Amino acid sequence: MNPIYRFYKKTIENVFTHLNKVAKPGSIVFLGDSITDFFRVNEFFPGAYVINRGISGDTTDGVLNRLHESVYELSPSKVFLLIGTNDLGDKKPVEYIAGNIKRIISEIKQNCPQTKIYLESVYPVSLSKDKKIKKFIVGNRNNTDISRLNDMLKTIADEAEITYIDVYSHLVDESGNIKTEYTVEGLHLTIQGYSVVAGVLRPYVYENCSEDCPV
Repeated sequence: MNPIYRFYKKTIENVFTHLNKVAKPGSIVFLGDSITDFFRVNEFFPGAYVINRGISGDTTDGVLNRLHESVYELSPSKVFLLIGTNDLGDKKPVEYIAGNIKRIISEIKQNCPQTKIYLESVYPVSLSKDKKIKKFIVGNRNNTDISRLNDMLKTIADEAEITYIDVYSHLVDESGNIKTEYTVEGLHLTIQGYSVVAGVLRPYVYENCSEDCPV
């Protein structure tokens, strides 16, 4: 068995399934790949009942295959979905990625009709010549394809009557790359980058919460 797949399978079966047994309904689920996996949501959103369901290396196909363990079993009040950059890294067509994300949204709506879905834009990458940028990590990703995908995601969100959140424009610099201080190596975020993301998401995380929730 491929080591990456073995890790993926064990995360779902040995971690998520176990934790789901003690989770209370009504959580806020962050669903995605490594960018979500590395997001310290509990520290960034104090007072909110947040659950991280990111898996490093995941794709839209992977998320579709684990919705039961990552969403349905939790009966969440909200889901923040960020997925697609690894599909681009695997050279999957933008249309294919958008189609899968549309399916993910449809499946969640059908199986968890009470859950409010927030669809995040895919974040920018960097192909700058800064010495910290690792082109082998960025791989096949580029901001032209990411922007095309985000345009499609906004349309999908509008048609599905869910909330689309533009995070991309808050991370990108004047040359069209993710700001150097916001990225570790061109793809993943620094804590400064996550701070910006948290600032964008915070109003939605605490939307409709009780009066004593932080804002």
